[in-house]
Amino acid sequence: MMRSLVALMLCVTAISADASIPLGGARKGVGGVYDMYGCLQTNDYYAVNFAAYQIDTAQKQDVRSLPQPECIDLPKAGKTQITLDLLDLDVRKKPVSMTVLREDGQVMAEVPMAIARQGVVSAMVDFKTTGKFEVILRVDDNDLKTPVDVSALRIPLTVGLVAEQQPGQRTVWGLLAVIAAIVGLLAFALPRFLKPRLSDGAG
Repeated sequence: MMRSLVALMLCVTAISADASIPLGGARKGVGGVYDMYGCLQTNDYYAVNFAAYQIDTAQKQDVRSLPQPECIDLPKAGKTQITLDLLDLDVRKKPVSMTVLREDGQVMAEVPMAIARQGVVSAMVDFKTTGKFEVILRVDDNDLKTPVDVSALRIPLTVGLVAEQQPGQRTVWGLLAVIAAIVGLLAFALPRFLKPRLSDGAG
């Protein structure tokens, strides 16, 4: 019984991660909440782990003062290192490019097509204003037989805007709360329910 409950909780937790995978360490996930899941971004073709490091120009930069990686909702404008960790091993052998666009289509930063041998594509972007942006990963992938712009991974990015949970996310967290309450109730009540039966059997 308890194994079934644990398995159920693990399945629901995996669903709530919104296609994320455990990557270790405390990371700020979608919506600005720190969790164990990182910031996985996917489409039908590719998967990357997104990270944005916002640089504090007033602080001396060294290894000990590295900023926390942000997900796709950045708290403020300013200089930001955008990094895409390519999770598809075959993509690391193919030319890739990255473009950061403002909502009106203005190019904020661009990394030309090249093979990312280390599996990471990175660019420094100076966000002068708050607003909505988009990070686009394009892969020159002849194996797909699909136009580059069709298979491109498009990542929505907000800068300095209050992140709101989507209705679907609220529903998932509500479901988690209900299941957690049921599991807690069972853990509390089940031993007390079984105890009289065990006592009767012993007599």
